[in-house]
Amino acid sequence: MISKTKLRHLTALILCSVFSALNLSPRFHTIDEVAKALSAYYLGLSLRRVEALFHVPRNTVQYYWRKLANYSSPPSCSGYYAVDETRIRVVNGLLYWLWVVRDLNTGKVVAVRLSETRSGLDVILLLEGGGIRVEEVREILHDGGPWYNILSTLGVNHEHETFGKRNLVEQMFRSLKLRLASMDKHFPHNASKVTILRWVKEFFTLYNLLQQGE
Repeated sequence: MISKTKLRHLTALILCSVFSALNLSPRFHTIDEVAKALSAYYLGLSLRRVEALFHVPRNTVQYYWRKLANYSSPPSCSGYYAVDETRIRVVNGLLYWLWVVRDLNTGKVVAVRLSETRSGLDVILLLEGGGIRVEEVREILHDGGPWYNILSTLGVNHEHETFGKRNLVEQMFRSLKLRLASMDKHFPHNASKVTILRWVKEFFTLYNLLQQGE
């Protein structure tokens, strides 16, 4: 089990490589300083605490956090996937469903979707949004939600599995919810659907890099 300190250092090292790939060069801080601040934010510290501990302004942390959305690692589409959905809350009472597809062979998140509903159409849009071609899918594991019945109509080999390999998605959701716990398990009242989805994608960008680095 990797310690939180080691994970922070690993995240910082990976972020340094991301900055290099994106040709980013902070003006008033070193890449290492910004990377460590971002690592701490990724691991759950608030922007206020990150600023106090690492002396990197919160707006700088936010700026480079958003830049993560521009980084794309090599595609990871083995054809074997697990899919699941979970609730995401906003302070004003809004409720969204976060859909995620995870590659069973690499552990990487390959598709993300945010929706107000759970339906077969959402499943289709989830796969399309992740560039997953149904004719290239070998197998999809999912829970017992009726919205996954659309996979049969699409001719996709799929299976209802409660435990086993599908737990990979549950593990990933636990990582996300642990991060959201420091935000009182919800997004700010002024968070839009677009900003929430962008934040989640930025989170999973780092999550995927950590899977690659293990």
